[in-house]
Amino acid sequence: MTTNGIGVVGAGISGLTLALRLQQLGVDVTLYSESTADQMRRGRLPNTVARMKRTLARERALGSEHFAVEGSLVGTARISITGEPPLEFGGSLDEPFHGLDFRLLLPALLDDFTARGGRLVMTEPSPGAAEVDAWSARHELMVVAAGRRSVAELFPRDESRSPYDRPQRSLLAGLYTGIAHDGFGYNVSPGVCEIFQMPMWTRHGLTAAMLVEAIPGGPMEAVTRLSYQDDPEMFTRTLEKLLGEHAPRIAERIDSGSFGPLGPDDLLQGAVTPVVRTPVAALSTGRVALAIGDAWITNDPVTGQGANLGSHCAWVAAEAIAAGGPYDERFAWSVADTMWEVAGPVTEWSNAFLQPPAEHLLRLFVGAAMSQDVAGLFINLFSDPVSAWALFSDPAKVDAVLAAHDLQVPAPVAS
Repeated sequence: MTTNGIGVVGAGISGLTLALRLQQLGVDVTLYSESTADQMRRGRLPNTVARMKRTLARERALGSEHFAVEGSLVGTARISITGEPPLEFGGSLDEPFHGLDFRLLLPALLDDFTARGGRLVMTEPSPGAAEVDAWSARHELMVVAAGRRSVAELFPRDESRSPYDRPQRSLLAGLYTGIAHDGFGYNVSPGVCEIFQMPMWTRHGLTAAMLVEAIPGGPMEAVTRLSYQDDPEMFTRTLEKLLGEHAPRIAERIDSGSFGPLGPDDLLQGAVTPVVRTPVAALSTGRVALAIGDAWITNDPVTGQGANLGSHCAWVAAEAIAAGGPYDERFAWSVADTMWEVAGPVTEWSNAFLQPPAEHLLRLFVGAAMSQDVAGLFINLFSDPVSAWALFSDPAKVDAVLAAHDLQVPAPVAS
């Protein structure tokens, strides 16, 4: 059963996946976007995202697989944890991660939508609740996937699901020359930072993407606030020095003579406060607005799940919408409950990993360093967040995994 008249606000990965899937299912959809495809291509770096197997499968199902360029599909992963002694483990991914600049992906998806007859409405920057309310008169349901003002005004913070009231990390995302490619790397310096690093296909070709998650007050935080434009040489040398101290596996692949950011538009600095918002808003027209993606949940990227969760939630919402209305509050809350089946574990996992690891997780890390089978299990859980959190949150399950591989891992000694 199909319907018509769905309005989707926001042309990020959530909004575009939703619009494309509704279009594929025969549902009439209007996409509201602040940017054209060309404006997206010319913009600043928005993130450094690794899209994983389920997200990539959804894009293939949509007929919207783009830029699957050799080198950007990463088949290996390595976890490196500094300390005395350091821990390291990794191996092959069951299915590769894709490193692709969203300044290429999002406009390609938008072009797919419009080329297939999709209705696109350009909006003023950051439309608010009043605009969404006005647009709802034309639609049976509004789905809000992005928008700073509309999100804050329509969907209040859910205190019961939002344990943090301030950022837990200071962030630096960037594209760099002078780093040799070596698969997907997750580097942890306890008490200092986490760093994701991988090759990425960009508008400059294949290059190195890196996300620094610095713990506030720690030694890595300085570079997340240091201006590249004011002094590119100081920025680059400071970053290289700090990587040598806290991410040696990355530092050993740096060529000092060529290392540095591609340019000021290829760096992103800031911080996010993790938050879950109330996903349903009643509008003055009698219609309902449903939040998905970043409009609903903003997680710190410490587990690399944001865009993948946004894609998942968009798919869930599209399937429910295509099944038919009425698109009332009961419908919207039912969709939110279904989305939370994955969003809940992702959120709890992301929030937990912003704190020092529990004792049973430390034993799992040691076990992964001792056993290639456990290492393979661990790295592939990034693509399966529900199973990941089921294991990471349960000491008994960790014990069972270690026992199944005949590993005797003692409890770590407190320092």
